[in-house]
Amino acid sequence: MAEHINTGIEGFDQLVNGGFVKNSITTLYGSPGAGKSIFSMEFLLEGLRNGEKVFYISMEQDLKSFIKSADSLGFKEFGESAGQNFIFTQMTGHDFKKFLSVDLPKILQEREGKHSRVVIDPLTPFLWEIRDIVMQRNMLTETFDMLRSFGTALVTIERYGDINRVQLSEDLAIPIYLSDMVILLSMQYNQNFYQKTITVLKMRFSSHSAGMHPFEISNTGIKIFQDQPVF
Repeated sequence: MAEHINTGIEGFDQLVNGGFVKNSITTLYGSPGAGKSIFSMEFLLEGLRNGEKVFYISMEQDLKSFIKSADSLGFKEFGESAGQNFIFTQMTGHDFKKFLSVDLPKILQEREGKHSRVVIDPLTPFLWEIRDIVMQRNMLTETFDMLRSFGTALVTIERYGDINRVQLSEDLAIPIYLSDMVILLSMQYNQNFYQKTITVLKMRFSSHSAGMHPFEISNTGIKIFQDQPVF
């Protein structure tokens, strides 16, 4: 039986039989503003509160802005643990290629046998950096295998275009195919109102809800309403 770890997102673990499968890769896919970064932050926060080492690899924001966002939600643990149990790294897509081939293997060697939580938010700039599909697939396959040996990882991918249609370009489809779990955050439109929803599209090694569930983002984080219908 697969071992699960708590995600820390209110209402989510009940949808996936107890949380993320340990040492797996989850892709969180959604449009800008759908809640991917807050979801990722709460996943890491749960690890901090359990005494785990957590890693946040950002392609967009710096540490100062991350801490400011975390503090606004009451997640003071990030600022208090920065440089200790919380490791923040900011880089470009070009830097990330070096990180995957040089820096990550060193970290893995140092952390051998110790479980960690890792977030890459978002992975999209890296996908843009490597346009060759074969090279992208090979590098992601190797990276995901390394991350699985390191701990449990969550990567986010930006979704553009019609927010109510699931359409994937070939490059975006690769990380989703290679992931063990895929979560879609979307916004459903009805009568001048958008409702945020979450759907588990795929989950290896475990049962999960196949439904679409509404959720809200408040000043304390994400809350998923597992038993409420959309609209």
